Amino acid sequence: MRSTEIERRSLLRLLAGGAFLTLGPSPLHAAGTVYLAARAGETADSYRVAGFSPSGAKAFDLPMPARGHSFAIDPARKVAVHFARRPGAFALAIDLARGIFSAEFSAPENRHFYGHGVFSRDGRLLYATENDFEGERGVIGIYDATDGYRRTGEIASHGIGPHDIRLLSDGNTLVVANGGILTRPDLPRIKLNLPTMSPSLCCIDRRNGALLQEARFENALRQLSIRHLAIGRNDTVAAAMQYEGPAGDIVPLVALLGSSSAGLRPLKGPVDALRAMKQYCGSIVFDRSGRTIAVSAPRGNLVTFWNADAGHYLSSVRVADGSGVAPGEKQGQFFASSGRGGVFAIDPRSRVARSLGSGFPGRWDNHLVAAAGV
Repeated sequence: MRSTEIERRSLLRLLAGGAFLTLGPSPLHAAGTVYLAARAGETADSYRVAGFSPSGAKAFDLPMPARGHSFAIDPARKVAVHFARRPGAFALAIDLARGIFSAEFSAPENRHFYGHGVFSRDGRLLYATENDFEGERGVIGIYDATDGYRRTGEIASHGIGPHDIRLLSDGNTLVVANGGILTRPDLPRIKLNLPTMSPSLCCIDRRNGALLQEARFENALRQLSIRHLAIGRNDTVAAAMQYEGPAGDIVPLVALLGSSSAGLRPLKGPVDALRAMKQYCGSIVFDRSGRTIAVSAPRGNLVTFWNADAGHYLSSVRVADGSGVAPGEKQGQFFASSGRGGVFAIDPRSRVARSLGSGFPGRWDNHLVAAAGV
């Protein structure tokens, strides 16, 4: 049986059992920031998606049919769409004001999600990174949020393995991280093209799919898979990478693409810091000022900090298996979630991780996302 069909049946069982009802404490009614993350459930092979306030107060905690990944946020409608982890094909819309699932939809039969998406500025359209695994190419699926997330079409990602996706301030330019790694859902964790992989960071016109800009690393760094993105001041794009080359190589893991730059600019860091990151970044985010970047390195048990203006490494804080990062309420502050359990408030200046009592047992998954204004 196809794995996506198993997910679909699990989802239907959850919904029939009342998963559209609020399962946790009352959700947040006052406007503010809700932090969202997937987590492991209390039993083996059970998964949940949770929301909590900056103080750690629980907003909701809902069951999932399978493991989730990240979110697309529409702050105007107070909706977050939570995507399945690759190679999953389900997505769930969460009403953040009420803390309930409000809709569910799936990728087409010959596609699967990569776990990320972004809404258009007016919230009408949702763009999701997908794998056309028969065609061995990446696509951006387009879904109408005003019509039950009906899929209305797709545009090319102009690469293989599109993972993260963001929208620039003009409201029309999509930035897509094509990781460059070829996979198939029947071989979900096998990377099929590492000797020939060619990652890229592409700027695409969402209206017609036209390729506006394409940035790649030099050939010596072509095994740096571009995975996650963050947008800072003046549409500066920060990218976090995962290296698929020899284990002993010391390579840059964070890069910037400025609005006037034709290429990716790796950020400078001490050799010891890069070695400690173990060739792998988990998540990336700017602080509220759009100047300081937090990049998690879960294999190194670190959250690292970078200065976007100067283009160099600042410091790091130890967080065991810390993968999810999100901006705090003030400039220069961040939250981080741990795959071993716990959420932490962290500051690059003090280099201290302070535990936040979120009230959720179990382990957090890859991403922590801030939904502001809900």
